Amino acid sequence: MARCVVLYGERPAIPERTIRPEEIEGEVERFSKALIQTSEQLQKFAEQVKGVLGGDNASIFECHQLVMEDQMFLDEVIRMIREQRLPADLAAQRVSLKYVHFFENVHDEYFRQRVADIKDVTTRLVDNLTGWSQYGGYPQLTEPSILVSADLTPSQTVQINREMIAGIVTEQGGITSHVGILARSLKIPAVAGMHRATEVFKTGQWLLVDGYRGIVILSPTEEEVRSYDEQLEQERELAHSLEEDAAQPVTTLDGRNIVLAANLNNPADARYAVEAGANGVGLLRTEFLFFNRNTLPNEDEQYEGYLEVAASMGERPVVIRTLDLGADKKTSILEFPPEENPFLGYRAIRYCLRNPAVFKTQLRALLRASAAADNIKIMYPMISGVEEFDAAQKVLHECMEELKQEGKAYNPQIEVGIMIEVPSAVLCAKELARKAAFFSIGTNDLIQYTLAVDRMNPRVNYLYQPTHPAIIRLISGTVEGARQGGGHEGIPVCICGEMAGDVELTPLLIGLGIDELSISVPNMMKVRRVIQRVYFSDCHKLAGRALQMGDTAQIMKLSSDFVREVAPELFLER
Repeated sequence: MARCVVLYGERPAIPERTIRPEEIEGEVERFSKALIQTSEQLQKFAEQVKGVLGGDNASIFECHQLVMEDQMFLDEVIRMIREQRLPADLAAQRVSLKYVHFFENVHDEYFRQRVADIKDVTTRLVDNLTGWSQYGGYPQLTEPSILVSADLTPSQTVQINREMIAGIVTEQGGITSHVGILARSLKIPAVAGMHRATEVFKTGQWLLVDGYRGIVILSPTEEEVRSYDEQLEQERELAHSLEEDAAQPVTTLDGRNIVLAANLNNPADARYAVEAGANGVGLLRTEFLFFNRNTLPNEDEQYEGYLEVAASMGERPVVIRTLDLGADKKTSILEFPPEENPFLGYRAIRYCLRNPAVFKTQLRALLRASAAADNIKIMYPMISGVEEFDAAQKVLHECMEELKQEGKAYNPQIEVGIMIEVPSAVLCAKELARKAAFFSIGTNDLIQYTLAVDRMNPRVNYLYQPTHPAIIRLISGTVEGARQGGGHEGIPVCICGEMAGDVELTPLLIGLGIDELSISVPNMMKVRRVIQRVYFSDCHKLAGRALQMGDTAQIMKLSSDFVREVAPELFLER
């Protein structure tokens, strides 16, 4: 519960007006103060990004500072104030639009790419002049607040200071959107997909966000506050109890070992994974290297980033997914053409195979890091069949040959696996298992591709159901293909999608034969408790029953009832 700050609402138009002669010097002074304020904000952002992603990734804000120091820009704004008697905010906006228009029409690609920088920094300057920065944009919060926004993109999330965010409410997205994934990984209560939230709520109002039930209470009563305070105390007691399990093996009561790994968004998250007792990293998202910067990360930068995570995890395995950009995850430094169906288009491994220079830089960095840390594994996203895997492997072996010729060390035996996210990959699982070292089921995309549901679309994401009979059968089919095609004992199968962190589905997934669950760190302790409280034989029977069912809700209830019986303390009354 906290006061809210509404972000990214529609900015009010700056009224057309002129100032009196005696107001001119005051407006010039106001412009100068806004420049200082903007520069200070950019410096703070740079420090935040440097703390999360390293110094090189903060360079984007240094470029923004250069715009603020451009003498031609500053002189033209002041000239408009003095000669045309325009107020500082209107003068700054007009000059900014003039610069943006100029750079958008320059033939040089480098200068066209600077448009986003100019828009960003000049918009921040104008916001500071109008006072809009108090209510829109991305404010420098002085107390824990609840962010209310149309949406939060992956690149915007690097600005989040978890100590100052009490909750998140967005109009877009859902439980498996980037906002939902981010919120869980940072332990931030969130409600996504709340229509017209930026219109309904006003900055400064008290909100109470209940992420369990998906509700937001405006101006909660004393009774509501008291009730939630009691629930918070119960949560603290449960968390203390779960921490005591962390040192115990992640093994069922009848001795089946389950690998409990972590999903990481950046190297800084590795420390939290170790503290939570993770057995390794099941998914390192490498997109963090490509956000909020003006140039592509070079081979050495990527090498250092991968090695940092591997070193943090000690001898625990670290699975690093190759670049998975496109569709809902884009960056200004890579070109993605407009598409009518971006989720079905130019993304992930498809982009990498069409852009070998980008792909090779990443693979070379991974191979070099694997020589210094033998716990690194490579994973390709969105593989739809054997041909794509073979094409990716061909590029990998070309990189090995290049490194060999250059006398640079790499691990020639590095394990390479694939994400199972496309139904066609499930149907080809047996053939793929003959080539890949492991499977990792990305349930977020597998569900949306199987059920034809855009999980980011609030109008249809109610159809996004992890326990749909088709999904349960596809998971079972993946495990079967891995066992049949992967040699004598088969190859291991992990689930790294959000489904893996749903404690109510843990026994069902174990019973389907999943060897590893890779989840966000905050979910780890509850999932561990369930694994330690069940018999694999019972889970296997449960999965058998689920595979015979044709009703989504019945399958969910079957697994949920099972968990509530073996670990009732995980389900506090609400």
